[in-house]
Amino acid sequence: MMLPSPIMMICAGNMCRSPFAEHYMRMRLQLLGVEAECFSRGLLAMPGRKVPAVAQKVGLEFGVDMSHHISQTMLAPDVDRAALIMVMEPEQRKHLSKVRPAIIGKVFLLSQPMGGDLIPDPMGRDEVFFHHVYADMTKMVDAWLQRFGLSG
Repeated sequence: MMLPSPIMMICAGNMCRSPFAEHYMRMRLQLLGVEAECFSRGLLAMPGRKVPAVAQKVGLEFGVDMSHHISQTMLAPDVDRAALIMVMEPEQRKHLSKVRPAIIGKVFLLSQPMGGDLIPDPMGRDEVFFHHVYADMTKMVDAWLQRFGLSG
C-alpha cells in the first residue's frame, strides 16, 4: 500500500491529540526518509491556541516537539486537500460523513489498526494520563506506517 499524502489528523480542539499524531507521524516519516505532508486541525478548535504545557512536556518524552503548534479549525479546503483523514473518535468520523458524505472513504480512525477504539481526550488531565494516551497513539501511528509498507 502506498502512503497517501497529505494526511490530516483531526481531534476536537487541535491542542492535544491531533497535534501529537501530526508531529509524531511527521517525525517517523522523516526518520524513514519518506517525503509526505502531515497536518492537523480541530473540529471545535478555537484558533490560535498553543499546546498545553503538560502535553508539550509529555510529547517531548516521545521525541515530539509541539512548542510551535498553534490550533487551527478544520475548513473545507483542508478536507479537499487531504488524501487521508485520521480522527480520534468514531463520533468524529460520523460527523464528517454527515457534513461531507463524499469523503467518507478517506476518513479513518487513527486507532483502526488496533481495534478502532476511541482515543480519550487528555485535555485537563494529569501527566500520567497524557503519557498513556500518547504511548497508545505512537503504537497506532506505527501500525499505520506498517500498513503503508513502511517500518524501521
